[in-house]
Amino acid sequence: MNNSRKVSDPFARARASMLRSLKSRMFMLGGFIGATDTYKRTMWCAVPEIAIAHSAYSLTMRRGLSEPGAGDQLIMAGHEMMLAQWFHKPLSRKKILLAKQWFQERSSVKAFPTELWDHVLDTVNGGAESVRLPIDIWGFPGGQTFVKGVPCMSFEGPGGLTSYTEPAMCRYFAPIIQATKARLMLEATDRDAEFGLRAAVNEAANIVLLMARYVGGRGRLTSNDTAEFLFPGELKAIGTIGHEMMCSNQSLDRSLAEAEYEMMDRFVSRMGTASLLCDLVDATTVGYQNAIRVIKAHPEANRVGIRVDSGDIASQCVQYYQGMKAAGIEPRTIVFEDEVTPDAVRQVYTTFKQVTGVEPTMLFPGAGGYWWKLVHRDEVSAAFKRTATGANPNVKFSNSPGKESLSGYLRAYERGDRLIVADASEEIDGKPLFVKLVDQGRIVYRESLETQARRADETWGKYKGFELSPQVSAWQEAFRAKRAAEIASAKELMA
Repeated sequence: MNNSRKVSDPFARARASMLRSLKSRMFMLGGFIGATDTYKRTMWCAVPEIAIAHSAYSLTMRRGLSEPGAGDQLIMAGHEMMLAQWFHKPLSRKKILLAKQWFQERSSVKAFPTELWDHVLDTVNGGAESVRLPIDIWGFPGGQTFVKGVPCMSFEGPGGLTSYTEPAMCRYFAPIIQATKARLMLEATDRDAEFGLRAAVNEAANIVLLMARYVGGRGRLTSNDTAEFLFPGELKAIGTIGHEMMCSNQSLDRSLAEAEYEMMDRFVSRMGTASLLCDLVDATTVGYQNAIRVIKAHPEANRVGIRVDSGDIASQCVQYYQGMKAAGIEPRTIVFEDEVTPDAVRQVYTTFKQVTGVEPTMLFPGAGGYWWKLVHRDEVSAAFKRTATGANPNVKFSNSPGKESLSGYLRAYERGDRLIVADASEEIDGKPLFVKLVDQGRIVYRESLETQARRADETWGKYKGFELSPQVSAWQEAFRAKRAAEIASAKELMA
């Protein structure tokens, strides 16, 4: 018998099953092809030959985060779950035909791009029951820093079919924002600000953004127990006292201070560690006195600290530090919350050091709701635009600055501290940054979260802007000249 045989992980099978389940939840309602915008059906009914033609679309974040320190920088993240929305597994011929029947017979908009889907079902997939979408996707790998205005992904295949993926792929805005916010928090503090669960629209969304947060800044701490089970090497659960426990001991025939102290004491006696929640009555008086008293009563529990999450948190951090010092208690962790942002962390640290003369190494930010602020598409103006049809470049013009799209089968390169946007046909003097993410409907990108996190470390702050390649620049200049001439002609006629 080989006693050195490695003991298998008793949780591995359940973990793998749960991860499959999570990706299945992301798989656009089980593969029903209605998971897109209605106008995709009407457009590609009208021009079936264009719907089938090989084309390209780009995904571009047209704005940077409106947070101090972000500038124009963004970090790519989210491939694991975002790609699963359309490419987790093959589509079903039966479901596609069911959708066709519904949209032609029952929908308020009776239209279905029959030629497009017949091309997919019969020409590409040869009548098979399992249907792979003939789409290739190129883009930045996870953790790659880029700047606003640079296309971060290119989607290539039959144009009408690629167009279907737009709503799902625009959702990349969420993990990209989350990864960038994680980097901003990391620049403000080397302490790991916690990411809670209750603000999430659902648990799946919370896990997706936790993964992105790890990529952007190696944030580990969370109150989501499922997330730690799924990613035990990357994520770490934390828990302490909540208000619900503290107030459960209240009654009308005893003092609030007595009830608060008893629950603090019972928690520490049983658990041996805690961040004492001191604001149930008043953090600066009753809670302050009770916390110092409990800590002194348990000299054996040297991991008992303080949690402040309302009021003037900077002055409270100073008060508790000075109070513990005066009581002869060694420095303890003081967690401070109340919608903490990177800028707020810096302010608390600065105030603490100015008043106490001590480095704030014992202060620990609990960011909570910060991670959900500004997580919406308009924050970065995510845009999914057609950039080529066949050999012809395409451009989407706009009367608003910054909304004109670039043309071509786009790729991105690095040259020094600049990014170069080029067409796939060009030879570029620079380091190619795009990698293949999806090959003919199969996800081929397989990097660990740690590899992606290292890339964020290496590329954040590296790029000062971007420029266009000769070909992409020529297309843009030609289109702009045509547009200007035709607008001038139209104005002349109108006059």
